[in-house]
Amino acid sequence: MELRHLRYFAAVADTLNFRAAAERLHLSTPALSKQIKNLEDELGVGLLERTTTHVRMTPAGTVFLDEARRILEQAERAIQLARAAAKGERGRLSVGNMGPLTASFMAACLTAYCTRYPDVEVNLIDLDLPSQLHALQRREIHVGFVPARLVPDLPEGFDHLAVLTTPLAAVVSAQHPLAAERVISFSQLARERLLCISGGATPNTHRGYITELMRSRGLKPSRIVEVQGYESLLAMVAGGQGVSIIGGRPGLLHVEGIAIRPLKETGEDTLLELHAVWRPDTGGRMAENFITEFRRVSHARQEAAPTASAARRRTKG
Repeated sequence: MELRHLRYFAAVADTLNFRAAAERLHLSTPALSKQIKNLEDELGVGLLERTTTHVRMTPAGTVFLDEARRILEQAERAIQLARAAAKGERGRLSVGNMGPLTASFMAACLTAYCTRYPDVEVNLIDLDLPSQLHALQRREIHVGFVPARLVPDLPEGFDHLAVLTTPLAAVVSAQHPLAAERVISFSQLARERLLCISGGATPNTHRGYITELMRSRGLKPSRIVEVQGYESLLAMVAGGQGVSIIGGRPGLLHVEGIAIRPLKETGEDTLLELHAVWRPDTGGRMAENFITEFRRVSHARQEAAPTASAARRRTKG
């Protein structure tokens, strides 16, 4: 028995007329009659009573029709779900989140993406850069983010796309003396207790990145403290336990108790170009749709945000 047999029977049951059902199914009347007879033979029961003047359902046919329609509806639903999944419109998507670099855009992106794709369940996982790459390799996440400088070192089989370019910014407690400044210099930050996301001091970590920014300017932080996760970092900054550097223009990220200021010194190394990374054989269209939405939202928010140069002009004024 195949699904087509159930469709044939349902069409005859709907019309109680073999000729009308055959026209609907684009079959000849004899061919349809033969298919129904084959179905009855396979079941071992009569489904229809036929005379020269009418067609009538048997009790067995009535019961069989109810179940046949349920099966056809389930099959149609399975087809629609499969097509939606193939287009990236349904499923579960795991995204690596690099808090210090993506926080100012991620919430707006999630809102926009989930509005457009309500049948995709998104799981956001806080991971540092090395952990994101490992998770992508193990297919534990579908999308990750890396700075452009690390794109040449991506493993084979990874796709990537530039999704945003944003200046780095200093974050200090709203009660900190530096909160009164319009812009904050690296030398001012170097004298403070500098907070970084834990992960070690390699160039691929938050700490390594900030340390290299300082070193290239002839500076060495007086003290570096690693914290577990982005939320902990923000909480400690708000509580006056240190300062930090994150990605995102002031005006894009609003956190109670925290002042976000542009960096005084600018250059290529203070502009963060972030690439989304994914494996085409894992995330597929779902990952591509998310990346497209992230790129659209981040660009729109950057265009609407005040720039660091505007902040400097206000300072001079």
